[in-house]
Amino acid sequence: MIAEERGVATRRYLQAIDRREPVPVESATAPPRYKRYPGTSRTVLDDCWTGHVLRGLIGLTRIAWIRPNDEAGFPRPGRASVVIGRPGPSGGALYPIEAYTVGGSALCHYDVVHHMLETVREGDHRPFLTGLLTGPPAWSHDTVVGPGVVELMVVLTAVFWRNGVKYGDFAYRLQCQEIGVLAAQALALAEVLGLRAAVHLAFDGDAADRLLGLEPADEGALAVLSFSGRHTTEDPSAPTATSATHPPPITGRPPGVAAATATESRAEPSDVRLPYLAALHAATRRASGAADVPPGDAVPPPPAGPAVALADPKSVRASDGIAHRASPVNGYRADPLADEDLATILALGAPPGQAASTALYVLAVRVPGLPCGSYRYCPERMALIETGGQEAVARVCGGRLAANTRACLRTAAAVIVPVGDPLAGLARCGDLWFRRQQAETGLVVHRAALAASALGLTSRIHSDGANPDTDAALGLAGTPWRSLSFLLIGAPRRSGPVLAPVGPAGW
Repeated sequence: MIAEERGVATRRYLQAIDRREPVPVESATAPPRYKRYPGTSRTVLDDCWTGHVLRGLIGLTRIAWIRPNDEAGFPRPGRASVVIGRPGPSGGALYPIEAYTVGGSALCHYDVVHHMLETVREGDHRPFLTGLLTGPPAWSHDTVVGPGVVELMVVLTAVFWRNGVKYGDFAYRLQCQEIGVLAAQALALAEVLGLRAAVHLAFDGDAADRLLGLEPADEGALAVLSFSGRHTTEDPSAPTATSATHPPPITGRPPGVAAATATESRAEPSDVRLPYLAALHAATRRASGAADVPPGDAVPPPPAGPAVALADPKSVRASDGIAHRASPVNGYRADPLADEDLATILALGAPPGQAASTALYVLAVRVPGLPCGSYRYCPERMALIETGGQEAVARVCGGRLAANTRACLRTAAAVIVPVGDPLAGLARCGDLWFRRQQAETGLVVHRAALAASALGLTSRIHSDGANPDTDAALGLAGTPWRSLSFLLIGAPRRSGPVLAPVGPAGW
């Protein structure tokens, strides 16, 4: 891609979603929320660590008893229902992400419903997939001392129409943020299971899609996760003595792909229904290199003014919040948020590494000792710098918010808002910059959500809160920086949904 073409797809995409109108949901064309490969061999995962990783990422682990509520979150007549969900949040609970494992003996698809692996291609494809990586890991976690071979690779893909049916082209932003959510979840799982883990966002997308046998107009690879440090011979994805060193030729469709793809069929392919999404994803598939080396001007510099020192954060890990994280649908108890709890959430949620593409802002609503207003978080100083007073919070509350967001904001104690420049990295990283920044956005809000859960609090992402009114309230009007997500945090209602986590002991 020549230099002057870099970023064209991103700019057109951003312009399209800025002027988007509500999308009518085409229920008749909505695809299934899971994918299967009938007619291929299947492996029961049982109690192996690969199974714990996959179930902890996208397995069916959440059972919630949901009472009927209107759009503002208030009770309405009707029967309660049982909703089964995955560990991490997903826009509209539509879960567009699928997972493919690449281990020592086969490339498999994870059957979410039956907690099994479905064989897609025989052989050890790890060397081939490793060769497709074009940059260093975006994020990593290492609890294992010493060198180790990668034992398991997981490719996360997005089925574009699965949530595109509701959100249109905006679905790609949600899909990329969900990849960041799953990246945070993967690193937290590595803490629990004692694994070395890495998240890759820069790789040859065309070759990865061919390896998985995907139809690019319908589904595409967005991230590659690698895990090592817990090799056991009982693990169905672990290396074996008979594993092939090189994969067989990748030609045609692997077994079962045609049948699996048929379950996602519709009148038109996604690249027709979602033209801006398709064009941007195609551009990211062709990108290579420095997506994980963002420039320094991606985030706004700390504003001038006195800093408000935060309390020392509590000693909690992101993994401590896995078991109890939930997204409340009807707001919060109007309780204050302790200063040290806010400090803990910000410390754990702050973008990792020096090459961050986002910065955290805070709307403090009920934080004792901290005046109501908007603040920029400075992790190196463990402090907040005020960017607006009480009028800033009032401006957000009076802005362009959905009814549910507006209602929940009345009882929330604080809001975490990742901010960044969606154009800053285009010249250097090309269109892959969009995925990199949106994935980091998902990672930081999920780490903040896990921290809140570990502290006995609860949180929910409201994407509509990232809008020009919020930008103006944060002091960003007229700058290249904009809000990228909107995480409400508060005390859980005692009458809220009952959550029944399902997973390994100790979660």
